Amino acid sequence: MKKYILLLFLVSGSAFSQNINGLKKSALKDAKALSEASMEKDVNTIVKYTHPKIAKKYNEKQLREGIEEVYRTMSAQKIKIISSKVDKLADIRKEGKEYRCLVTNTIKMDFNGRKVTLKSSLFGFYNKKEDQWHFIESDKLLNDPETKDIFSDFKTEIDIPQDEHISEN
Repeated sequence: MKKYILLLFLVSGSAFSQNINGLKKSALKDAKALSEASMEKDVNTIVKYTHPKIAKKYNEKQLREGIEEVYRTMSAQKIKIISSKVDKLADIRKEGKEYRCLVTNTIKMDFNGRKVTLKSSLFGFYNKKEDQWHFIESDKLLNDPETKDIFSDFKTEIDIPQDEHISEN
């Protein structure tokens, strides 16, 4: 009997490990897709990976228009995203009934000739039904009143770092 119990623990532990490894890979894959979409100004993909609470708050049409307006404003002010790179999966855990993660990234931008590097992170929420991660800029969970209102019941054990702006000129 002890052998069967030990075998059960080993099998369930192995399945959990495989599940977490799969979630880690998909979190990185989805974060990279979002990162590439931001570089390419691919509004459809950005909306696809945006947390549903955001899309619900603004409705999808308004959200798309808002993203397009941000890109138009950036263009008018001669602000360009030079590169956007996912650095690593900093943390992943199950909190409540969902998996969550923190993915760090580095964004290099040109502000009308002034180079700036932004070290930031994305906070991910796994949607099991869609088998997809949805993200929000972590800094907004900490510092943006509107986002804090949308996620009013948000609590996490994941350490969310502050964004870091590094001027290169």
